[in-house]
Amino acid sequence: MLFNVPGSIAYADNSIAVRPSLWKYRYVLILLSLLGILIVYQLAVVLLLRKSIVLPASSFQGTKIINPYQNWIGDGQEKISLHTHSNEVWFTPERHTVNEIQSEYKRDGFSNVAITDYGQVSETENQEYIRGMEWGQNLKKRHLLAIGIKKSFYDYFPIYASRENLNWVMDRMKKLGGYVVVSHPKLFDSFSREELLAIDGFQAVEVYSPFGDDPKILDSLLSQGRNIHCMASDDLHYFPENSIKSFDQPFWKDLIQTLGNQRSRKGESFLRYIVTAEGKKDQTSVLSSLNSGSFYCVKKFFQGADDPKVPKIFLTKDNTIQVNSRERYLEIRFIGQKGELLQVNPDTNNAEYRFQEKDVYVRLEMVALTGSILSNAIYLSN
Repeated sequence: MLFNVPGSIAYADNSIAVRPSLWKYRYVLILLSLLGILIVYQLAVVLLLRKSIVLPASSFQGTKIINPYQNWIGDGQEKISLHTHSNEVWFTPERHTVNEIQSEYKRDGFSNVAITDYGQVSETENQEYIRGMEWGQNLKKRHLLAIGIKKSFYDYFPIYASRENLNWVMDRMKKLGGYVVVSHPKLFDSFSREELLAIDGFQAVEVYSPFGDDPKILDSLLSQGRNIHCMASDDLHYFPENSIKSFDQPFWKDLIQTLGNQRSRKGESFLRYIVTAEGKKDQTSVLSSLNSGSFYCVKKFFQGADDPKVPKIFLTKDNTIQVNSRERYLEIRFIGQKGELLQVNPDTNNAEYRFQEKDVYVRLEMVALTGSILSNAIYLSN
């Protein structure tokens, strides 16, 4: 009997030894747990942070014609860049400083710039530039700009955002004082035309962007009766090499920019911008111009080109649109609903078009030697 005891104990030890242990899978289990938490969190905010989509009735109703350029004064123009990224975000330390950005744009003739870093509003001591932020960390590159926003807020949708979620984000941006712009819709087809027509809350869309130029996006929105403005921006991430060489930046920043293939490039700067009336260059007056549509969108054809001159647009008592410019354009185009080409005036600095009974809005495109200029809509209203 005594000899059987050790055998029994040994058997018990063997049974314990062969029991499966989850400890060796601990990292996999932790990863799966975190993934599960992220999925649950994402589902929760998708369901909770929503704003119903109620597309407004047509903005173009009534008998009065509104010309957002009617009260332009002076012969000058202010170049404004509204989409630039600095080194102030923790995950972009290799980018340029706010002072470098402002200095380079000023050297190229710009009156002001907006710093629009991802997820935060710049709070440096330099108070002259325009405040802003870019929202969106998702893989599909669905990004939104908020120009003039008072404070930033967290991106609650790092994986997915429904149309109702996007409406909620844009509504919050506007409540915080932001002028809302859809960024680079052609980048990875982040906002298709169908989706732009199905969401509400933005006031402008980047039709001139380094990631795709497409003014016809405006025609789809305007033809739906939505008074959406154009936007043109550099979406600056890095300056061209000749600018970077003039910066007093540390070795590690040079190294990261080189490894990231950001050196020896032409860069995205100085080619796409908006133009406001003379004297409209501080944040308050620029925001006023944005909200009223009293600005032009410009795309220069190549680096170092002269700035194309924007025209003055007047509306006469008999509802005739008059275009006058100090520059002779290759073409002046009057464009109506669904992108219909209403009239083309070649090789001129003056043109006229009389509003027809069928017209609810008219926008203009001016093609110059060095660039293209878009106007916002001149439209019917109450």
